[in-house]
Amino acid sequence: MIRFLIYCTTYFWRMERVIIAMALIVVLLLSCGIDQENTVDKGEKVVEIVPDSTAYFDSVYAPYKISLDTFFRNKFEQTHFYGTVLFAQRGRIIFENVYGYANLQTKDTLTLDHTFQLASASKPFTAVAILQLVEQGKITLSDEMHKFFPSFPYDGITVEQLLAHRSGMSQYTHFCDAPDTIWPDKHKTITNNDVIKIMSEIKPMINYAPNQTHYYCNTNYMLLASIVEKVSGVSFSDYLKTNIFQPSGMTHTVLYTRDNDDELILPTIGYNGAFNPTIDIYLNGVVGDKGIYSNVHDMLKFDQALYNGTLLQDSTVALMMTDHNELQSNGQNYGYGFRIYPEESTEGLGRIVFHTGWWKGFRTYFIRVPKQEKTIIVLTHIKRGKFLDIKELVSLIKSL
Repeated sequence: MIRFLIYCTTYFWRMERVIIAMALIVVLLLSCGIDQENTVDKGEKVVEIVPDSTAYFDSVYAPYKISLDTFFRNKFEQTHFYGTVLFAQRGRIIFENVYGYANLQTKDTLTLDHTFQLASASKPFTAVAILQLVEQGKITLSDEMHKFFPSFPYDGITVEQLLAHRSGMSQYTHFCDAPDTIWPDKHKTITNNDVIKIMSEIKPMINYAPNQTHYYCNTNYMLLASIVEKVSGVSFSDYLKTNIFQPSGMTHTVLYTRDNDDELILPTIGYNGAFNPTIDIYLNGVVGDKGIYSNVHDMLKFDQALYNGTLLQDSTVALMMTDHNELQSNGQNYGYGFRIYPEESTEGLGRIVFHTGWWKGFRTYFIRVPKQEKTIIVLTHIKRGKFLDIKELVSLIKSL
């Protein structure tokens, strides 16, 4: 027993010496090896310790910043591009910049905060609003228009057909604009309710039977916005603000209805190819297919809200990005609120989900590559030159 106690005492004494020695070594290393500038001295070379990953990503993205700026600056110098640009991956901004002026007459400086009419790039927002109501059990994809508007003149047109552009209806921009007897006072704003009333009265000729084929038609998304108003009991503008813009943190985004100019935040002016400002026409009162003003940062927030479950369940977002039509001759398909380039048609770029827009001088591009979580947002306000090529834009950051 005595031998055992002596052994234990000796053992712990030795261990105590070892622990003290190790502690001294650590203290010496900490005091000699690291200075107050977060650097490690390795002989004559001082290596900075980066407190986070910012410097790493800056170095990775540096070549892309140069090539992307060169790409857009060339178009700007050819007077084919005026606007704002943002490229991101997994929510981290790779590149952002502005080219041109917010107002060509006054030469106001264009900033990343300036907002642009999204035109048809508003459609993903309308699709999200409808699918939120579906998730809440307030409507179904198979509900027909008669359920919401009993006087609607066509049978068999469903919510799903509107989302996927399979209703076969004609463009409201055509049958409302001519002949003049339909809407004689072109200074008076026309609204969604006005268009639905006109449809009930004159029953415009349809292009295809419901669900026969894909036919892209702005009337579909105008009607979807009206369904949102009917079911929610609030204006489409208020619904978007409460259920999409605010939850996503979009502070500069507004639905323009032609009577709320004072609500727009740093809006740009749209110009035609001759650099003349476009006119705010009566059709700007119709929403759902267009109408949202936003900027690149807010659009990135919307993009991230689709990834992180803020707005919809993951399975519902996947449904938006699923092919709901036959493949078109241009290699595209259409989901719910998004155009789609299937992966097999993109030459290694991955599946591309996007929507473009064009309306009265504005051209917009909202592009997503879900597999790599890449996002491209391009907002322009001068109609000059060709539309930007979606695949070409994605190829600019292909190797990331």
